[in-house]
Amino acid sequence: MTNSRPIISHVVISCFDFQAMVAYYTKTLGFFLSDIGKINETELCFLTFDPEAEHHQIALTGGRQGAPGAGALNHVCFRLASYEELQARYKLLGARGVSEMSTVSHGSWLSLYATDPEGNKIEFRWDLPWYVGQPFAKPVDLSLSEEETRRAILEENKENPRFEPMTAWRAKAMAKLPVD
Repeated sequence: MTNSRPIISHVVISCFDFQAMVAYYTKTLGFFLSDIGKINETELCFLTFDPEAEHHQIALTGGRQGAPGAGALNHVCFRLASYEELQARYKLLGARGVSEMSTVSHGSWLSLYATDPEGNKIEFRWDLPWYVGQPFAKPVDLSLSEEETRRAILEENKENPRFEPMTAWRAKAMAKLPVD
């Protein structure tokens, strides 16, 4: 593993009233809504103050259970600088006995999710140079080379109308932001 340190990327908050939370974060706090949709029956939205820097700094997810104030945080994400660092992190956590891990392609980034002893989730992610409309989640095999993984994602998105270079998505997102 290299000497670089993971950088915090985003936080995901589970919500009791998904629509009210989306309205609060966008209308009251002024976040830009990057994407909104569902994975299976779970509602998700992705929010940012700075689409040039991050597709999302906060994500909201529906389906929260339990008492208010308990268990609202879904996961914390740390960005890694390279595919090799993501592969190394996966191997390191496996070697350290972390058994609850999953690897996911979100189209625009690849993720490794791990669970701590109390069930809290941590995500390590590596960004790809293109935008795929979110939510998007498919298993990914981190034993493949970076080139093989890139080719597979490009192939599965060749007909996707919500696929474009990240620079194009960022330019469109910035154009939608209100001018102060």
